[in-house]
Amino acid sequence: MARMHPQSIVFAESGAERQVFEALERALPNTCDVLHHVSWVQRVSGRSRDGESDFVIVDPDRGILVLEVKGGVVRYDANTGSWSTGSSDGPRTVIGDPFQQATNGKWNLRRWLEELPDWNKAWGPFGHAVAFPSGLLTGGALPQTDPGLLIDAEDFQNNARLKQKLDGALQLWADGSRLGEAGAARVVQALAHDIEIRQPLGMAVDEADREILQLSDSQLGILRLLSATRRVAISGPAGSGKTLLAAEKARRLAADGFRTLFTCFNRPLADYLRGSLAGNERLEVLSFHQLCRQLAVEAHLPLPPQPWSQSQWDQVVGLLEPAASKLGPRYDGLVIDEGQDFSDDWWLPLLTLLHEPDNGILYVFYDSNQAIYRRPGGLPEGLVTVPLWENWRNTRPIFDAVMRFFEGERIECRGPAGPAVEWHKVATRDLRRELGIVLQKLIVDGRLGARELVVLTPKTVDRSACGGRCGNFMLTPTPRGQTDVLLSSIYRFKGLDAKAVIVCEVSGPEDASFVQLMYVACSRARSLLVVMETLSA
Repeated sequence: MARMHPQSIVFAESGAERQVFEALERALPNTCDVLHHVSWVQRVSGRSRDGESDFVIVDPDRGILVLEVKGGVVRYDANTGSWSTGSSDGPRTVIGDPFQQATNGKWNLRRWLEELPDWNKAWGPFGHAVAFPSGLLTGGALPQTDPGLLIDAEDFQNNARLKQKLDGALQLWADGSRLGEAGAARVVQALAHDIEIRQPLGMAVDEADREILQLSDSQLGILRLLSATRRVAISGPAGSGKTLLAAEKARRLAADGFRTLFTCFNRPLADYLRGSLAGNERLEVLSFHQLCRQLAVEAHLPLPPQPWSQSQWDQVVGLLEPAASKLGPRYDGLVIDEGQDFSDDWWLPLLTLLHEPDNGILYVFYDSNQAIYRRPGGLPEGLVTVPLWENWRNTRPIFDAVMRFFEGERIECRGPAGPAVEWHKVATRDLRRELGIVLQKLIVDGRLGARELVVLTPKTVDRSACGGRCGNFMLTPTPRGQTDVLLSSIYRFKGLDAKAVIVCEVSGPEDASFVQLMYVACSRARSLLVVMETLSA
């Protein structure tokens, strides 16, 4: 049986074509390919033209035969030179010359194939024939038509006769050329190959990301509440929009004329927000440690020699209170993000920076996941508590992953659908190789921008096994080139987020810090998350 393309008839409006389809499948050997309802587009004299054929028979040994099919009773009227179809004694419909249609189909297909860049001009020959599966020829063949090119109902009576007629039609067009297996395969591949219209991963991520990077109606409602209350503690899990709300509140306070300080624990977060909130001289954005250093310098207090160790940074933090006492109040409002990371003894010196320490504007945003963070201690009494219970930052698959490491009140996901989270278990010795493969898949195959991606590790960057070249990409804390990807520690990236995140070098639940690390790391991803858990072996 011949190899049919498609394997079963799809274009079934014509009963004649269905009959021919089934007959060709039975009569021809499995070395032949038969393509049904073939169409193509070609350029003719600078214009696009459609080409089509009812059937194309591809025989490696005998060549290509374009077969035109006409059903019903077909008649040629010599007086008018016209062709028609219909019943013998009823109304008839004028049709085009089927032999001319077959001829045109043959030459159009030949021209189209010969324009393919890898087409071999020695492949051939090309022929045509016309099939009348429902009618018998009466009268002699027309002068312009060889009898061997007309296949009627009698030829369709049995498989052997049909094959003999087709072989004869192909033989009529023999010109010394040969198609061969390679040529036959190229014809089939050109006319009947599979296609799939895929959405690159980067586009799917972009769609999800556009929905995430907006303030929701619910979050705008929180802002309206904050505008009516001067001192508030806002709690919420990762992804609930705390930083987005905090930044917007700080911007609005400054725009309303209040001298405002926005401060947080994480310096990279402060550096990022300083750039995005630039433009209002009444708004100052500093990490807590930057604030302590800046005020100590302004107050001319002695600082330890640099570079500073952690203990020396603690000394700098200790200078905030004397610096604030010496310099005096300077802010109308404080907006504090990442409040769960602030030590109890930081709050009082912070409040002394307000013109009204007891009644001045104070908004504290903190994480409500009690399994990991505590409610900030040292806060003044009388703060109105506002809980956030919706996650807006993460797609639903990422949210589900984050919730595996969350303990607290039920949180609702308001993020859009997105790509599934990928989980890999990788031996330590294979980490760099596997990471390079993942980066290739995301950036090259998925068309995700290298700068839209961050690789997070629980280790410091200088101790991570991921730093440097991984495959075709360079992992670095300071990406500059087109193939550079940001590498950051989970702790340093806390408070920030990225369109896509790869988490590496986490070792599994047996590690006591695994839950905390995964909660922070996974929640950094807005729209795409890949976790590469390393195995000891």
